[in-house]
Amino acid sequence: MISNPRLRPVGIGHSFFEFIGEFCLDEKENRSINRAFHRLCTLMRKMDAKTAIIEDIAPTYSDMNAESTAITTYYGKDIEIKAYRFTFVSEEITSLKSIQKLDPGAFLSSAIIVNFKLPDGNNWKSYLYSAIVAIPKISNHKKYGSVPLLNNYLHIYKTFPCEVSIADGEIFRFNLTGTFFCQQNSVTSVCAHASLCMTINNMNLEGVGIISPESINKIIEVDHKSVKFSPYPGKEGLSKDEILSVLKKYGLTLTWSDFFENPNVEYNDYIYKYIESQCPVLLVFSTAGTSAHIVPILGHTLNSDMWRPEAEPAYAESGNRLNYKPASAWVDHFIIHDDNFGMYFCLPVEALKRVTLPKYDPAFRAHFAVVVIPSGVTTPAWEAEWASIVIVKHILQLSANSAPIDKWSDRILTSDPARRPIIVRTLLTEKDAYLKSLTQKDFEGNEFTEQDKTELIKDLPERFWLSEITLPDLYTANKTKIVDFFYKADCPTLAKEEDIFERWLQVRFPYALLKRNKDGSASMVQMSIKSHYPLLRLEREHDILDW
Repeated sequence: MISNPRLRPVGIGHSFFEFIGEFCLDEKENRSINRAFHRLCTLMRKMDAKTAIIEDIAPTYSDMNAESTAITTYYGKDIEIKAYRFTFVSEEITSLKSIQKLDPGAFLSSAIIVNFKLPDGNNWKSYLYSAIVAIPKISNHKKYGSVPLLNNYLHIYKTFPCEVSIADGEIFRFNLTGTFFCQQNSVTSVCAHASLCMTINNMNLEGVGIISPESINKIIEVDHKSVKFSPYPGKEGLSKDEILSVLKKYGLTLTWSDFFENPNVEYNDYIYKYIESQCPVLLVFSTAGTSAHIVPILGHTLNSDMWRPEAEPAYAESGNRLNYKPASAWVDHFIIHDDNFGMYFCLPVEALKRVTLPKYDPAFRAHFAVVVIPSGVTTPAWEAEWASIVIVKHILQLSANSAPIDKWSDRILTSDPARRPIIVRTLLTEKDAYLKSLTQKDFEGNEFTEQDKTELIKDLPERFWLSEITLPDLYTANKTKIVDFFYKADCPTLAKEEDIFERWLQVRFPYALLKRNKDGSASMVQMSIKSHYPLLRLEREHDILDW
């Protein structure tokens, strides 16, 4: 049961510290205890929330019943529970009925906080049981009004149905486009529960509603009686196998990498290719002692003014054997939810890299990543990217040996690794998404003809790896590419390196498309595009503000 809806002003002049202290019952003596709730309120301040609608939630309410029962079972006695739902809006409203007249964009978040009294009878435990939070944006810029955050690329999100009471028994329903967040209670759920719920609930899975920690406990057979989590003797958390089993239970296809076992794999480069492909990622990093923490990755930020990717090859003579830079080199943060601290945090990629200096805690580093990939995808991202450099350079060299090549392809072929390395951006994409990207003009104003578009997609599978090859100046200044390289996504494990020449599909250069035929030969088709062309952007990314 949800009851007693009421309004509370939360705009400038109304303290969120006092607000939190009233509803988050483990806040004591003005100490900030629940960082996730504080983070939610921080975002609401940034997004210019004006009003909160507050509702009381009974422990027997359908969404809460399993959770409250689990807590009672864990302690073996009745536990007092107080729960509240908050709906934050960007308008000042003075009556509940006026909620119905709000613009859909006025709704900023819908969150439930649960408080339960610990067996000592004196202290409370508070946590965000769930929160749907709109994609952050600047909503009150004095000159430009509402604008998205600069260089924020959020890839994992969806539209959620939400509701709010406007009177006892009368419900108003609305939609929120954003992400799901939840917090462990450290009793019947741990960080892995929260991360799994955040990952699965932010996906559009057919036939799967909003899952809860108790949904996960049923799968891993934690009943809070014979098997329970610490502090009582019992499980410390979820094992890697349990995490994988939960994801597979929901029919998800997975790939993963252990960065301790494979220290030459840069964790950020590994993750970037998949998150750019809109594949959810769970990242495990080591903490103090033998502990670990897990967070979902939802997107990334990009800094086109990054100095290191361009300067390092010259000053440090560093690079890989193919002398190129992955686009991940310009990614400075991953966007994450951390159930301990809250939603939409920027994790600096350098923070979790392997380090050797004694002054840094060697425990604080990326350990393991699990990626949810589309069914049927078996070719790893690294293989597609590596193949793109090897094969494109091979083709260009053969062409240059027989006849002059176009100036842009020549710049790829003759690039100086120390001064102007090749840049490669690799992502998993679909034929329809690629077709929709062919509507723009190249730098000289040329467009793909309908015949060009037909030739480009007619022999492609429904899903493939796309590697966009370009130069630093074009990537950072124009967000454009010179070459498109297409590679199979459903290949078995690579047995020998030369097998990559059997797995590429086609290459689009300026002026021409080179297609690999079934018999292994290649055929050339002329193209209308003669210069560098915009990078692939998915339709949902067109409103991103980037530099």
